[in-house]
Amino acid sequence: MCNRHIIDAAKKLMQQYGLSKTTMEDIAKAAGKGKSTLYYYFKSKKEIFDAVINQEMDDFFTTVKTAVHKQVDASEMLKAYIVTKIKTLKTKVNLYRFAIETDLHPGAINDLFIKLKNRYDNEEKMLIGSILKLGIDNKLYRAEIQDDIDILSELLVTCVRGVETEIVTHNKYKTLTDKADMLVNILTKGIGR
Repeated sequence: MCNRHIIDAAKKLMQQYGLSKTTMEDIAKAAGKGKSTLYYYFKSKKEIFDAVINQEMDDFFTTVKTAVHKQVDASEMLKAYIVTKIKTLKTKVNLYRFAIETDLHPGAINDLFIKLKNRYDNEEKMLIGSILKLGIDNKLYRAEIQDDIDILSELLVTCVRGVETEIVTHNKYKTLTDKADMLVNILTKGIGR
């Protein structure tokens, strides 16, 4: 529990001031702990930052899965996946906007996206695969795609990632729902019955 409290305090400071301007002393003070207590749990500020990012990524994917599982229709699940993923990403980027602008050089944001992509590739593919299987079971999608679910899942995850990168890097959030509808319509027409 102490670990989580330290991570939460660090997250607030890093969102407000950025990584480079947040010190171990600041984190200890915000968490109501001594600096030596921080070093008991974490070897460095970078290790705390990694813990913050891991927590954020876990929260991010939990939000997406929860939105998807609230839907009953496979097409609505795909739309929920796309819209929630991008909206949640927008929120996270806005929370960390100051940190991103002050701490990271222009190319480093791509490293952040790559780290996110690598960590959740398999989980996202499995989620999309389960949606596609549901669509097949409910006769919404053609049974012939069963053998290609892994490939289709990977393609969809890659496609959504491209859309989200465009939306985030160019602040095109207003077109989000239209793009999600269009993407789901293209996909379902291609694999639909």
